[in-house]
Amino acid sequence: MASKKGIGVTIAFLVGVVAASFLVYLIPEDTTMKIVVSDFEKYLDITKEKAMLESVSIDESFEKLMEKKMSPNEYIGIAKVSSSQINSLIIELTDSGATQEWVESYVNYIGALKKLNEKITETIVVANLMNGDDNSNSINEIIAKIHQLET
Repeated sequence: MASKKGIGVTIAFLVGVVAASFLVYLIPEDTTMKIVVSDFEKYLDITKEKAMLESVSIDESFEKLMEKKMSPNEYIGIAKVSSSQINSLIIELTDSGATQEWVESYVNYIGALKKLNEKITETIVVANLMNGDDNSNSINEIIAKIHQLET
């Protein structure tokens, strides 16, 4: 007959082995986020809708800034968030693993998103100039550049 100490050691050993196996099973090996896309057309359409919402939002906010209905600092905060969202969309499209059939469309739209981000950056420059009470000539030049980016 086995001693109580031996049974206790055996049970502790078995509990340890079971706990270790669960830990190995539960801890993921690869912690990087992966985006799995199966319908590339729909995914591109969804991304375009998200970008359109950001674009409309930033245009409305910039208009309020120019009408002095919004402070430059408030606009800069909104614009930085929008820029971050656009960067996220660029990363998502880049990492989506588009099939050969969709690569050209994705690359073209990534270019459009980068252009939108450049526009947002220029509007931030305008807001900073408005904050510093800089002359209106500089602001007008940058606004002309923004309109050029829109075409």
